[in-house]
Amino acid sequence: MRKDELDNPVDGRAKKVEALLTVHQTVDEAIHHIRRVHILDKNIFYFYVVDANQRLLGFVSTRDLLVSSPDTPIASLLNTKIKSLQSHHTMREGLLLMQKFHLLALPVVQDGRFIGVIDMQNYFEESIELDTSKKRDQVFQTLGFILDEDEKQSTWRKYFTRAPWMLCNMVGGILCAVISNFYEIILLKAIVLAMFIPLVLSLSESIAMQSMTQSMHEMGRHLHFWKKLGSYLGRESKLFILVAISCGLLIGSLAILWGDGWGPAVVIGTGITISVIVSAIIGVLVPFGLKSVKLDPKIASGPIVLMLVDAITTSIYLSLAYWWLL
Repeated sequence: MRKDELDNPVDGRAKKVEALLTVHQTVDEAIHHIRRVHILDKNIFYFYVVDANQRLLGFVSTRDLLVSSPDTPIASLLNTKIKSLQSHHTMREGLLLMQKFHLLALPVVQDGRFIGVIDMQNYFEESIELDTSKKRDQVFQTLGFILDEDEKQSTWRKYFTRAPWMLCNMVGGILCAVISNFYEIILLKAIVLAMFIPLVLSLSESIAMQSMTQSMHEMGRHLHFWKKLGSYLGRESKLFILVAISCGLLIGSLAILWGDGWGPAVVIGTGITISVIVSAIIGVLVPFGLKSVKLDPKIASGPIVLMLVDAITTSIYLSLAYWWLL
């Protein structure tokens, strides 16, 4: 589909559906009807149900048709939670809805009456196969790219969208300076601690950005990611802890070579271990939090994560040093 066609109304591109079901049919009658009609499109995603006046009532899944007994009324299998497009809506609006809710097809209605359907094939020049979940995920990613490429913004619009979030990095830097000044006495006592601050921050930022990227990927794959957040965080925490302990042991061991004794080395290793775990959790939670308050995670997550990680890591590192060495 050409980009200039995205603003065309959907009624001009809606495909006629032969395998419509009626609310008064049984499963047996519905299956016989599906077999009788000549279906040209091999990609049938949903079976839509209408009443006697062709008003769209909902849809029935293929699985429900196959597993239900022949005399089961279609009305008892009807799923009424259905997204639809009005005939005056544009193809762009259909694309946004399909990409947002990961829908393979959308019915088109006019004054409540079913007039056709648009599906994935409407947006691609060639036929696409959707026989595996991996292929479907690739298609949804492609739809996202189509939307991103089509949403042309002026330079100033992009500037005012992105620049304010850069203040987070400035705030993070200022907070680190204030915290370091507060713990000046411990930095003067053990200079090696100051030498390792850039490395501690770098490790925390790296793991935070990795976990943030993975979290955003999972959010894109699952519409209701918040329901899976606890189990996802539990699984990923094992990896966070393993990475944190490895980094802490390695850097803590190397810190002994600076000749300031075991005390600073223990602080450095332990500080890295705790900071990496906390930073990874922040990387997971920030995109989810931004999305829950209707902010764009793709733009805001990075600066906010870095601000929080820098400030919290510096606080953990120097507080631990103060408690251990003084």
